[in-house]
Amino acid sequence: MIRALLGLLPDKALFKYLLILLALAVVPAGVRVLTSMDASLLADVWWVMFGIAALVALADAVLLYATPRVEARRQLPGNLALGANARIRLEFSNPSARTLRISYMDHYPGSLVTEQLPAEVVLESGQSCQVEYSARPVHRGEAKFGDIVMRIQSPLGLWRLQRSVAAEQAVKVYPNFMALANLNFLDYEQSVAQIGAHLTQRRGSGQEFRQLREYQRGDEIRQIDWKATARQQRLVSREYQDERDQEVMFMLDTGRRMRAMDGELSHFDHSLNALLLTAYIALGAGDAVGVLGFADRCRWVRPVKGRQGINHLLNSLYAVHSSAEASDVVQAADVLMQKQHKRSLVVLVTNLRDDDSGDLQAAVKLLARKHLVMLACLRESYLDEPLPEQPNAEQTLNFCARTLYRDQREQLIRRLRGQGVMIVDAPPQCLHVELIEQYLMLKRAGRL
Repeated sequence: MIRALLGLLPDKALFKYLLILLALAVVPAGVRVLTSMDASLLADVWWVMFGIAALVALADAVLLYATPRVEARRQLPGNLALGANARIRLEFSNPSARTLRISYMDHYPGSLVTEQLPAEVVLESGQSCQVEYSARPVHRGEAKFGDIVMRIQSPLGLWRLQRSVAAEQAVKVYPNFMALANLNFLDYEQSVAQIGAHLTQRRGSGQEFRQLREYQRGDEIRQIDWKATARQQRLVSREYQDERDQEVMFMLDTGRRMRAMDGELSHFDHSLNALLLTAYIALGAGDAVGVLGFADRCRWVRPVKGRQGINHLLNSLYAVHSSAEASDVVQAADVLMQKQHKRSLVVLVTNLRDDDSGDLQAAVKLLARKHLVMLACLRESYLDEPLPEQPNAEQTLNFCARTLYRDQREQLIRRLRGQGVMIVDAPPQCLHVELIEQYLMLKRAGRL
């Protein structure tokens, strides 16, 4: 009660200190007077004090309820990237004639995580204020925001009034396209280098003419353009580039084995990120890229071409998730053979298991009738963890189990490679680099 009354006075330390001294002087005397009263008079005094307190509290509540409605709005980015922090902006406007202390909470979707809510803001009379909080998407798909909830403090601080502002909005959470955004301003060779892959220069030995340039040491005689040399009165060479207008098809496993987690992301999300980065490089090289997702059913994304094709792939795949169903790779291979008639590089992205030998070999054999097949498999990071220096019994057993599983898996990979299958085997975080390098190697070798 005393604290609430102090809040009505000017915010000056001197006045507050004087009131405290006055209370220390008056309260003991009042206690002595009260103890000398009889019971009935004392009860009347307490009832009067209670009535005054109730009236003050009621007046505080009426003033709070009469406060004009505070306006609130939310501003969202155009889209969000999985695992990348995003800034969500809220704007509050105070139309009342007094300063308001507001606690607020934004009903953000469960696919986002943040540690910055609830929070508090103080608004002067007639003032508008913008605040931000950081949120990180942990699931792809459509993220739906709900109401903005505010709790407004009464003038004396005795009450809080909760009000909600309808602010339903939705935003798409894409795979982590931040890497693609960083590559968008670079040329083809710079993009490859930025990702970490190695682009082997092979001057003049491609299969499509690119340009004429001045002769350089190391050029072959057959590269010299003699007509241009005669006109320029200096040696001029033809420069070639790798063939364009080819097609790359990704077969993406969306079954239950891709639900395993590696860090904050599942194997499926790691695979999707690697797929998109490789697709970006392939689109930049002039090739077309398509996707076939398979598990309980197949999802077909027709091949697209050009740098802008990456937007089509993002919009087609951002809401695709791994399912709890088992994957039928043979059925998926049959679907691809029916839909993709042009010879292509088929990249089968999955999480390899030692019990996959039969179905996997049958699918590869079927695809290899028309297409060039590459198997991109994720290797769990924990398989590469070393044994501690002083392990206990549980750590020793886990290490032995990992070693056995890794050996069986490597035996399967050796058998597949012995049958002529190209295999990229990498931890989820490195899959995109090795996949791009393998694609570039095939491209430079003219095998596509």
